[in-house]
Amino acid sequence: MDAISKIASSINYRYRSSNLQFGGLASGLNTADIVDALMQVEAKPAERLYQRYESLGLKQKAYQQLEEKLESFETFLASFKLQATLMAKKVSIDSDKVSISASAAAVVGTYQIKVLSIASRSSMTSGRTIGPEVDPSARFGDLVYRYNPTDSVLKIQVGATVHTVNISTEDTISDIVDKLDDIFGNGNVRFENGKLIIESSQAFAIQTVQGTFTHVFNLKDAPIVQEAGEYVLRSTAHVGAVSMYRTLSQISTYRGISIQSGTLKINGVEVNIDTNMTLKRLIDTINSSNAGVTAVYDANADRLVVTSNQTGANAISFEDSGTNLLTLLGLDVGQFNIGGVTHVQLSSDGVNWIDLYSSTTELSHAGLSIKVKGLVQTPLSFSVENDIDSIVSKIKEFVNKWNELMEYIYNKYNEKPVTGKNQEELSEEEKLQGMLQRDSLLNEIFFKLRGFITTRIEGEISYLWQIGIKTSSYGYQNMKIGKLELDEDRLREVLRQDPQKVWAFFGDTNGFAQQIQSYMRELTKFGGRIDSIAGISGTITKQMRVLVKQLETMLQRLQKREAYLWSKFSAMEEVVSRMQAQGAWLAQFSSLNNRNR
Repeated sequence: MDAISKIASSINYRYRSSNLQFGGLASGLNTADIVDALMQVEAKPAERLYQRYESLGLKQKAYQQLEEKLESFETFLASFKLQATLMAKKVSIDSDKVSISASAAAVVGTYQIKVLSIASRSSMTSGRTIGPEVDPSARFGDLVYRYNPTDSVLKIQVGATVHTVNISTEDTISDIVDKLDDIFGNGNVRFENGKLIIESSQAFAIQTVQGTFTHVFNLKDAPIVQEAGEYVLRSTAHVGAVSMYRTLSQISTYRGISIQSGTLKINGVEVNIDTNMTLKRLIDTINSSNAGVTAVYDANADRLVVTSNQTGANAISFEDSGTNLLTLLGLDVGQFNIGGVTHVQLSSDGVNWIDLYSSTTELSHAGLSIKVKGLVQTPLSFSVENDIDSIVSKIKEFVNKWNELMEYIYNKYNEKPVTGKNQEELSEEEKLQGMLQRDSLLNEIFFKLRGFITTRIEGEISYLWQIGIKTSSYGYQNMKIGKLELDEDRLREVLRQDPQKVWAFFGDTNGFAQQIQSYMRELTKFGGRIDSIAGISGTITKQMRVLVKQLETMLQRLQKREAYLWSKFSAMEEVVSRMQAQGAWLAQFSSLNNRNR
C-alpha cells in the first residue's frame, strides 16, 4: 500500500484506503496483510506507469539545469561582447584632487587638466542675529536666552595668584565687568557686540565653582589665545544668542516681534509653522520637507543658514503667509549666496583648452569621466591607455566558462545512469544522472557550439586562432570535447596593435560572441527549443499530464478493488461468526441431553 500512497501523493490524488477496518475477529486471519499483499500485486501496472511519470519529471529537471547553464553563459556574453569590456581603457593620474576614468570611447593619449572652480551650493543666511542685542545695563539674571542664569562663584588664576569672584543674578553686565577689572586691571575686561572679552599679559584660567556664569556668557568652550603678546578670552557667541530648544513664541518675546502660526513656502513647498514649536523642531520640519534645502542653526553666529541640497546656481525662495517668521529669523534681510559651478579646462597639447562646466562635481567629455575634489590651478598631466590586462583577464574568463560549458554538455550526453543501488537509495543528483544520455537536442547543441570554434567571422580577424585561442595542445580527447586554450602572448600582441579588431571579432553585429548569444537565446527563450520540451507547455509536461490522467483512472480502480476485497473478507467473517455461534449452541444442547439421561 506504500507504493499506492506514494503515487497518489505525487499526483495530488486523494486515495481513500479501506485498511482502517478490522478483520479476522472470527476467522483469526490477518485480513489487513492479506488485502495489502493482494493490492501490491494489483498495483504493479500503476507502479510501472508511475516510474515512467517520475522519469519524465527527472528528464524535465535535467533539461532545466541545462537551460540554467546556457542562460548563465548567455548572460556572461551580454557584458563580455561590449566595447567597455574588450576595448577597456585605464587612466594614470597622480592627484588627490581629481579622479578620472575612461570608457571605451576615450582616445588614447596624454592630456592636461585644470580645475578653476568647484560646484557649490546656494545659501541664505540670517541678516542679523536671531537673539536680541543686549545692553551692558542688563541684569545677569535676565540673560535667559540660551541658559538659565544662577548665582555663580569663580576661581580665577592669573599667573601664580588665585582670585575668587562672586557673581549675583542681580549684577548688571557692567557690574560684572568692574569685578573682573579689579583682577585683570582697568580696561582689560570689556563688553563689546554682546561678547565678554578678557585680556591679560599673564596666562590665566577661569574655573566655575558654582553657577552658570561661563555658560550664559558663552565662555565654557571658548579658547584662551595669544594675540599681540596678550592672552585673550572671548565669548564664542553674543549673550543674546538663543537656544535651539526655546520655542518660537519665546524667541519672539526676546525680540519683541509678533508672530503667528501658519504656513511658510520654501521653494514653493509649504511648511507648517506653529508658534509653540522649538527652533530645533522648525529646522527638522524644514529638513524633512521636499523643499530641497537643509537648515542649520549656527550657534556661535546665532543665525539660521539655509542651504540648497543641490550644487549649482539654485534659487532659495521664501513666501510668508503672514507668520512673520522671516522677520523673526532675520531672513527678511538675509544674505543670499548663489551656488557656483565646476569649471574644468582640458587640453591634449597644453595649448588649446576646452572649457567644461557642471553644476555638480562630476563632468564627462569624450569618454572621460571626471570627478573633482579640489582646485588645480597648475596644469596636471594624465594619460589614457588601453587596459590590456583587463581585456586579457576577461578573455581568459570567456575561455574558462566556454570550457566548463562544453565539458558539462559532453558529460551529460555520455553519462550513464547509476546502477547497483535501489531507487530509494539514490540522491537527487544520482537520479538525474543519465537522463540526457544520447539526447538528440543535447547532441545538436554540442555539435553546434563546437562548430562555432572554426566559424569564419567577417573582418580583419576572422578566426579564434588569430588572437591566440585554439584547441591543439589539449590532445584529441579535449579537442573532441571542444575545449579551448589561450596563448596569452599572442593575444597581447594583437591587443597592442589594435583592441578594436578584437572587439569587432567578438562583439560586432555578426561577431563570434553575438552569434553564440543569438543561438543560445533561441534555445533558452520562452517558447524556445528547451522550453518547447521542458517548459510549462512543453512535450514532457503534456506527456506527464496524460500519465496523470491514466494514473488517476488506475487509482480509482484500485480503490474500488480494495473496497471489494474488504467486502468479501467481511462477508466471510460474518459466515464464520455464524457457524461459530451455531457450533456453540449445538455443543450446549448436546451437553443438556447428556445430563437428562
